[in-house]
Amino acid sequence: MSRKKRTERSEPSQSLVGDASLCVWLLIAGAVIYAYWYFSLAMPWPAPGPGETPYHPTRGDLVRDGLLLLPELLSLWWGGGEMPLGIFDRVGILAGVVAMLLFAYALGEFLLCRLKLLKFFGRIDGAVLRLGIGLTLLSWSTCILGLCGLLQRPLAIVLSLAILFVSLGTAWKKQLARGSDPSEATAPSSVADFESRWWLLATAPLLLFIVGVSIVPPYEYDVVEYHLEVPKQWYQAGEVSVLPGNVYSGMPMGAEMWALLSMIFVPSESAWFYGALIGKTVMGLFTVFIAGLLYGAGKRLVGPWCGRAAALSAIAVPWLTYQSGTGLVDGVWAFFTLAAAYPVLIVMTTDNEKRSALPLDGLAILSGLMAGMAFGVKYPALLLAIVPVFGLWVYAARTDWKVLGLQVAAVLVMTAPWLVKNTIDTGNPVYPLAGNLFPTDIRTADQIAQWNQAHQVPTNAEGSRYSISQLMHGVTTLIGGSPWAGLAIVPLAICGLFSPQRRLVVPVVILLAVCWLVWWGMSHRLERFLIPAIPLGCLLAGIGAEMVAPYALGRYALRAWLGLGLLVGFVLVNQSQAIKLDPRIFVSLESLANSHTAQGVQWLNEHVPPGDAVLATGDAALFYLEPPVMYHTCFDDPPFQPLVKMTADERRAWLAERDIGWLYVHWGEIERFRSLGNYGFPRDVTREFFSEMENQGIIEVTEFQTGNPDAPTVVIYRVHETNQP
Repeated sequence: MSRKKRTERSEPSQSLVGDASLCVWLLIAGAVIYAYWYFSLAMPWPAPGPGETPYHPTRGDLVRDGLLLLPELLSLWWGGGEMPLGIFDRVGILAGVVAMLLFAYALGEFLLCRLKLLKFFGRIDGAVLRLGIGLTLLSWSTCILGLCGLLQRPLAIVLSLAILFVSLGTAWKKQLARGSDPSEATAPSSVADFESRWWLLATAPLLLFIVGVSIVPPYEYDVVEYHLEVPKQWYQAGEVSVLPGNVYSGMPMGAEMWALLSMIFVPSESAWFYGALIGKTVMGLFTVFIAGLLYGAGKRLVGPWCGRAAALSAIAVPWLTYQSGTGLVDGVWAFFTLAAAYPVLIVMTTDNEKRSALPLDGLAILSGLMAGMAFGVKYPALLLAIVPVFGLWVYAARTDWKVLGLQVAAVLVMTAPWLVKNTIDTGNPVYPLAGNLFPTDIRTADQIAQWNQAHQVPTNAEGSRYSISQLMHGVTTLIGGSPWAGLAIVPLAICGLFSPQRRLVVPVVILLAVCWLVWWGMSHRLERFLIPAIPLGCLLAGIGAEMVAPYALGRYALRAWLGLGLLVGFVLVNQSQAIKLDPRIFVSLESLANSHTAQGVQWLNEHVPPGDAVLATGDAALFYLEPPVMYHTCFDDPPFQPLVKMTADERRAWLAERDIGWLYVHWGEIERFRSLGNYGFPRDVTREFFSEMENQGIIEVTEFQTGNPDAPTVVIYRVHETNQP
């Protein structure tokens, strides 16, 4: 089809107002009303210091102030002129990222060839899926090698990856030699999309910021407590296992495997640090991958404006940028949830008489691999991705048991390593969840109850979990009440609900509804656990955009609305005091790491001699601690628990046997965990216990203390050598 004919079909009306349908006017009116509500919502802001005036901004206030102070906000990218720059120290990180992505792309290409899907997808969605597939294979392989205890044997890892590469690449090479396979399904051809290229240029500042904050050293608590701390410990131990002091090491960590794999090959004494930054950057790029997959999927399933609007809506969501900058993994499993649904959506939107020409076996395997990887990143994907996507396959394939079996088999292959690891190490395949269902769980009944209470559906003041007010709050959170929701999605998504393409709209709405119901009805309702719903909402918004795009007024409205969404998103993610993102994307990595390292940890890094280990309690966010450490989270027994009932001599011997020369106690964190409504903390950790050991001459207080000397917030003790009095 010529470009002229394509234009005539997709843009039949050139009148600005006269030919606009009712849906265009409703979209414009709805967008104005929604924007008024969106900008009026209260936003988080730090508490004022002594003598400062409290500031309680709305979202509109932040956008207005951000635009007025945009030069000052952008100056923070360079540290405000107060910190050393380090653009070139990122070259090694970016080189590692590029090397991993190129290898992943090749693996993805090879597997698509095996699945007879090499030419099935378009240029953009195909490229993104190749990266997703390849990264999935790298994650899965790293986990398997780690379970075998081979993490400190780089040669074995190189050989294993080489075998994987060659075995998958053989079929690709044969097909390349014989030319195109006429039996293989081919993606529909498309004309050049010049408008999308202009939109790509418009997103460049936001894309630069997303990549920049992805490289910034980690600082978010969960990330430095376990998302990157656990891979660091696995790298140092040489194996993947459930760690005795970190309950989160029992969770699937498919996304973190990219950091672990990078640590193995970085040629540096600080390989754990630079490898973690490579892995964090790869995880951060999934915001871009989501936008790319939405563009390709929307364009294939509906049309060019669907792909365009879906991608632009996603890239402008501050929540996704926040995931990229902090190193959290919710954006990663959001991508794999979308990637798992995409193949079955293709099947469901294909006419029945044409389905026989589809490579159903390959699509089912691909969907299963992606759903399994979503579970390998986060447990909730079982209910948000695996179960609903399989339900869609049951509807699409009906009694084609081979297709359904292949989809299930692919899921099982991807999830098995994590389930087997936990079963062997803890007696509970989904550790630390469902402890009450597995009598073999290694935790005590009190620890299981503590975990369950911390992650239960929250109650209101009356003790209710499912009141009308909570329901309304949950609904408003979904439609933009969350502080870091995007502007562009909801009005377009509502328009998409009325699209005549019911075979696409209905399954997307079902997936969205499942995400919200599981989040509101079964989880502890952390807002970021709704992030997997964002790509689905963006796809629905794209469907709505395609409805109004044939009208000239509709296209002008779309350009204005999507452009406003990009501008608002860019301003909000640069309001660092509110969103808690570190915007210093051009400051040296060493300076950034130092600024994110707790004072007590810095002191230990400077004073602990080689050969000494640290015993820590209270502070579990110890990613930046360099000496060997024994520690625990609030859900684990303290490693020094045996000391409580020991004599002084037994205590000295226990500490000496483990080379422990220093004790790091963070009472501020302990009191925070023990505060009303928080997670709780082991009762064995008391000030009296440490005072007793001090009186016994086992430990002495160092010069590092913070807070009240009589009840310090943080204190570091030095352990006396056994031959000292």
